[in-house]
Amino acid sequence: MTELFASNLNIIVKRWPIVAAAIKNQTINELDAHLINGRNQTISVNGIQLSSRHDRIAEARLFISTLPADATHVTVYGVGMGDVPSLLIDNPKYLSIDVCILNLSVFALLISYTDQSEWLKHPNINLTALPSTKLNFPNIAITPDLALVSDENATLRDLLVMELNREFSNQRHQSDDPAILKRFEDNQLYITHDPDAASLINSHSSYKAIVIGSGPSLEEHYDHLQQINSSSHRPLIIAADTALRGLLHNNIKPDIVICIDGLIGEYHLPLASTHNINLVYFPRVDPMVLNAWLGQRFIAYGGSKIYDQLASRYPKLRLFTSGSVIHPAIDLAIKLKAKEITLLGCDFCYCNNKSHAFWNDHKFGQNDIKEQIWVNAVIQKVKEAKHWLINGKGQRITTDLNLRAYLRHLERYIAKHPEVKFYQASLSGAKIRGSQYKDLIL
Repeated sequence: MTELFASNLNIIVKRWPIVAAAIKNQTINELDAHLINGRNQTISVNGIQLSSRHDRIAEARLFISTLPADATHVTVYGVGMGDVPSLLIDNPKYLSIDVCILNLSVFALLISYTDQSEWLKHPNINLTALPSTKLNFPNIAITPDLALVSDENATLRDLLVMELNREFSNQRHQSDDPAILKRFEDNQLYITHDPDAASLINSHSSYKAIVIGSGPSLEEHYDHLQQINSSSHRPLIIAADTALRGLLHNNIKPDIVICIDGLIGEYHLPLASTHNINLVYFPRVDPMVLNAWLGQRFIAYGGSKIYDQLASRYPKLRLFTSGSVIHPAIDLAIKLKAKEITLLGCDFCYCNNKSHAFWNDHKFGQNDIKEQIWVNAVIQKVKEAKHWLINGKGQRITTDLNLRAYLRHLERYIAKHPEVKFYQASLSGAKIRGSQYKDLIL
């Protein structure tokens, strides 16, 4: 224990004893930490600098400049080198400043070697060790702390990153996007003539449903799915489009396949084998896919504004989606009266060092060049993945930012449906809050 640690901790003990107790239990020996010198001095932890080494104050002012001009109550997620809270207390308009520690070990290291007493003593500061996953606004998210977040705060990190990236993410989904409007025009015949997905309620209402994504853990369940598939009392089976190849290869035929992405093509879907399989699709889907589908087609819309104009002219069932085809698949199951939903292959991560079930081991023919290109691209993406989340076993598993966002949007959706029981049949994929683990059985 350093003298600085003792003096900083003494303040925390008096003001926030529970936080102090959590800090005392931390060890900093496993952190790869050292000083970095530039115009300013900072600390590097596991290769991540806690602040700029060139102009720490300018960086802190940049963070603060993102706050609304009328803000009086501020939440700071992360601490960095302590520069942001130090500047905030200098401005009397900030009446309360909540500082949320995202990694207790990193914070213990910080107060061991730097004096943070000025802002820790300030009466407007409140220090929190295990912040809620409900975001406070307005807020500042200290970027290095997001990268160094503890496992316990991984969900909070993901929600913060989603907010930071919201404007960028929405750029691909503008209602006046010429490419989207052109696709709607190309699909006009299907939009006007294909039946509404809501009509499936009359023929597919089921208390239990299995929703199948194309995550790698799906491979764990092919044998059980074969047994369920042949049962006369099987639950409703709804599958994501990219899961279909593996399912049909293993003689498993879902009742419904969901396709919403305009980039899905013949190299993703075994279109020649879609007899007697219902397709529920959004009108952004490639018309080639719709034309080649051999089963019955049903149209639905997403909930975003890009479908509002279409919905006013040609009303259809609207399904929840926030980036992933799993979202509308689950929403459809609920609209078809399912009260128990088992999730398979809904991994949101690269468990088993794969991106998709079946794809990595698929043997390509001479005419499958597009498939080969696509699979090689996703294999490379898995190798280069730098982000992580926590799986059902409590382990860190590699993933991508978009997959993490899809997971968090799903968890928010699940929280809004307490009347439905959600089960995960595998611990290999992401731990989904609001669901329980349960073996896949008949």
